[in-house]
Amino acid sequence: MVNTPGTLGIGVRLVRHDRSVRAHTARVHDEITQVARHRQVRGGARLAGVVSDLARPVTVVDSSMPVGQLEVMFRNPEVTCVVVQESGGERTGMIMRTGLTAALTGRLGYGRAVLERKPVASVTDWTPMVVRPDDAVSTVATQAMERPEEHRYDDVLVAGRTWGSAGTADLMRSLVAALAERSSQDPQTRLPTRAATWHSLSRRCDLVRTSGTRVVVVLLDVRGMARLNARHGLAVGDTVLVELAHRLRTGLPRGCEAGRVDGDRFAVLATLPPMDDIHAAASADQLRRHVLAQLVEPSGGVDAPAWPELRSAVVWSVAGAAVAEELVREAESRLARTALPVETADRVPQS
Repeated sequence: MVNTPGTLGIGVRLVRHDRSVRAHTARVHDEITQVARHRQVRGGARLAGVVSDLARPVTVVDSSMPVGQLEVMFRNPEVTCVVVQESGGERTGMIMRTGLTAALTGRLGYGRAVLERKPVASVTDWTPMVVRPDDAVSTVATQAMERPEEHRYDDVLVAGRTWGSAGTADLMRSLVAALAERSSQDPQTRLPTRAATWHSLSRRCDLVRTSGTRVVVVLLDVRGMARLNARHGLAVGDTVLVELAHRLRTGLPRGCEAGRVDGDRFAVLATLPPMDDIHAAASADQLRRHVLAQLVEPSGGVDAPAWPELRSAVVWSVAGAAVAEELVREAESRLARTALPVETADRVPQS
């Protein structure tokens, strides 16, 4: 194919635009990679699963295959790359669709005529990034973005019983999703974090305005968590928190939600339908008692001596008006005054 002057001008503009887009994308990916480094889970835990979760089968071809036959394989839009096995050798390489397209186009448009009968070895990248199936997505994504710019967006080969490949875009999407989840979900208990819980509270407060409904906040505090850790060990303490969170999450009435708002403190949010003050007080206190009843008995393999007592406090708003900050402040204040496992319940006066 011969480029006319007009076609060449369009091609130059497209190349410049493509470079600009790639440069911007690279900056975004670099920022995500930096975040990933700081958010890596300690102790070897995986942030976003393993790369085999994202790998898909890939075709393996011999390095002696003519380039013209390889071009036919890439007519399938689902084929983004192929693995190349060196004839009579041990090297393994990869050819990306974008790399083949660039080679066949050539600088002057004669690439196809020159390469069509040559072996695919002539257009193979013999130094692709190869990872194990059990490598963490967070690690692979970070390493992929550290590659030279010309290969930064190439697929990553996954060496298992059969070859597979994972797209860099898929790796980054998985990493971003995991980071987003970790920013809103406590990794230990799988409950929403304090920020996510108070954000949900604010949304509930916005929804009750002029509706006659009320927002309820129940705070639960695990008494003597430090003593529990010192007496029974940190592993038991972690087990207790995880078990409490699980029972809290699974035992809530419909429409309620729970969150971990401190190391040993949980919150339950609910919205009451329109009712008078007396029935609202009874309903709020009934919710608190229901929550506590779900957490009284030991479970999850935790011995009775290690099962903690819980302090609780409940507050609720006036009908049709609620301010999240006032509810939290009043609930914290009332919980702080509960030195013994005696529950308190009062309505928060609001204007």
